[in-house]
Amino acid sequence: MSGTKGGQLMREAYQASPIYSFFMFCFALIANVTMMGVLGGLLVQTIKKVADAEEEEKRIIGNLAIMDDFWTHVVESDEDNDGYIVREEFFNLISQQETLKILKKMDVDPETLITLSDFMFEENKGRLSQQTFNQWVLDLRATQKGTLKDHYVTRKFMKAKLTEIFSAAPQ
Repeated sequence: MSGTKGGQLMREAYQASPIYSFFMFCFALIANVTMMGVLGGLLVQTIKKVADAEEEEKRIIGNLAIMDDFWTHVVESDEDNDGYIVREEFFNLISQQETLKILKKMDVDPETLITLSDFMFEENKGRLSQQTFNQWVLDLRATQKGTLKDHYVTRKFMKAKLTEIFSAAPQ
């Protein structure tokens, strides 16, 4: 109702009845305020999403730097100097106080790490490379959201364990 057509429409409504022009004015006012609210809400949501993405990116970069320090710590515990961590080295590593501090800094629960270590080492033939180890630890952060992949890995783990249990049971 803006421009020359809006003025003419309001005059015609007023000529028919002044109450019509009042309702037309209220409708135009409410419609414009509603649209401004919707656009304002979209703008706020967009800014929030961008801020969340930037914060997550910053957190990931920080965690990667911590992981590099952590891997340096892991390499110091690598008894055979092959660039991989095996189960025994992992348990020696996890028992050190400095390791627990690093995990806490990354918001990773050491108990969860220990609980899932059997599965991770079985999946990776008894040893973890730097990339696999880093990804595993980063996936176990408390701030990490569950994904479909996580459910698939859990299903695969449960199936493997049940198969192991049933194959060991007497027939």
